[in-house]
Amino acid sequence: MRVYAPATSANLNVGFDTLGVALRPLDGSPLGDTLAVASAEQDSLTVTGPYAHELKGTNIVEKALWRFRELTGIQQPLAMHLEKGMPVGSGLGSSAASVVAAVVAINGYFDKPLDTEAERALMAELEGELSGGVHWDNLLPCLLGGLCLHDAKLPVPEDWVWLLAYPGIRLETKAMRALLPKAIPLADAVAQAARLGRFVDALHRQQGPLAASLMLDPLVEPHRAPLVPGFSELKDRLLAGGALAAGLSGSGPTLFAVFDDMAKARQALDQAQLWVSPQQGFAHLCRVDNDGAAFLE
Repeated sequence: MRVYAPATSANLNVGFDTLGVALRPLDGSPLGDTLAVASAEQDSLTVTGPYAHELKGTNIVEKALWRFRELTGIQQPLAMHLEKGMPVGSGLGSSAASVVAAVVAINGYFDKPLDTEAERALMAELEGELSGGVHWDNLLPCLLGGLCLHDAKLPVPEDWVWLLAYPGIRLETKAMRALLPKAIPLADAVAQAARLGRFVDALHRQQGPLAASLMLDPLVEPHRAPLVPGFSELKDRLLAGGALAAGLSGSGPTLFAVFDDMAKARQALDQAQLWVSPQQGFAHLCRVDNDGAAFLE
């Protein structure tokens, strides 16, 4: 049995810690984690993929199996193989993808002894251990697919094309959260909450340009953007070149941008490829992955 868990872009400017989207590259490039599980005489875990070398210490997949056994009492040994298809500390939900793939695959292999609530609780526990907090804005779109406000799936304009540009540097979520102020002015919080509400309303009214115009982040991005060389300059160029919205994906360093014109999106892709490291970075045009975590066989 194999399970694929896609990359996600969280926050999306307007929905800090609440909003996220699962994405799939248009060119068919894999951008996610895949876990295969099979019966065995003893436990084993192998890890391959372009980012396998970035994983250090005990893998979260192993911890998922240990906790699953504690919760269910099932002790059957498993041979597991993780294909690590996205970089760690990229702002693309790398830890969430590993967690979701592990829990869905292991629970599915044993005919789902954990119900939906217990399955999600285990994901939250494991993600919290990895990232220092539970980030539903990555976990739930990775699990459910689509654009999610917590576990509510939102309609997405069919003509939206998403750009993801990973520059090739690593920024740990814990460190990026430590940059944020502990409190913000009430008026600023109210304004951002209203902006999120209007964003959701615009999507349901099929007003894509209005929704995208509300994807703004005056609260978090100003504290994080200086740690990503060239981010602000590229963002400004993309907006000037026709992007409807742009910002940091999750805590960065990946940049996301939204377009409703494929020609402009392709021009933006060319610019993004000049920004990213040719060795460690990448840039992709994407559509929304509506499937989320999926059984491949």
